Amino acid sequence: MTYESLEKRYLTREERLDILLQLKLTVKEHDCKLTKDIVELIDREADLLMRGTKESNLEGLRQRVSSLFLQYIKTPLFNAEAANLLRVPEDPSSLRKNIYYCRGCGNYLPSTDFELTTNARSIGRCRKCKNLDSEGRLREDFSRYRSLLHSIRSTEEAYNDGSKIIFLLTEADLRYLAENIWGAQSVLSQWEDTYDLTLVRWNRRQEWSPWNCVLLTNEEARAHSKLTKPEEAYGPVFTQKIKYSTSWGNSTSPACPSWQITWVRTWSP
Repeated sequence: MTYESLEKRYLTREERLDILLQLKLTVKEHDCKLTKDIVELIDREADLLMRGTKESNLEGLRQRVSSLFLQYIKTPLFNAEAANLLRVPEDPSSLRKNIYYCRGCGNYLPSTDFELTTNARSIGRCRKCKNLDSEGRLREDFSRYRSLLHSIRSTEEAYNDGSKIIFLLTEADLRYLAENIWGAQSVLSQWEDTYDLTLVRWNRRQEWSPWNCVLLTNEEARAHSKLTKPEEAYGPVFTQKIKYSTSWGNSTSPACPSWQITWVRTWSP
């Protein structure tokens, strides 16, 4: 006996009576208030059908039968398979046995699905939710750096001095430069809005490269691009700070990512 068969429409009186009989035999296997209510409603509908009552006058009664039967099949006591579909275990005490609630997806999951630490005060979100969130943020970040890469390439083309390195870089490379080398903020004003930052040549007479660039706001970059001798304009202390930040470009230590080493061997003077 299935819920779908009970919901079928346009049946003959005999077909409907046959379904009601099957339903009655199914629920009578359990003796409780719910099953007694279902049986009572089944008998009432069968009686009305035998008296020739119109289908339209039976809609309310049939909805009550369907509603109670749906409650019946959702109860693990009557339908063992229902227990596998419950978001909350039938026995609440089982929640204490390494089962936690994820605030992201709203599911109760085993402890192995969470990143638990000894000093954590709350459980938070499961690994799957965290990964989805990270992927979403990664797409958003790369969209910004894709726009930045296009902007820098356009600027370098305008110099018309044979600049090449910027055309070998990817969005991920620019993200590494901005976040890991420059701390994702303007070296002058510490402005952190990535949509207002750009990587501009440190020395305008040399082509753009990871070791000849500086992270500034767009307004700061326009002013900086007019300087012919930035070392004199900014002074020795600030200049030393820039040289320290860009010194990674000439490093070939094992700690450097492979793409950095490739750049150094190919392009550094």
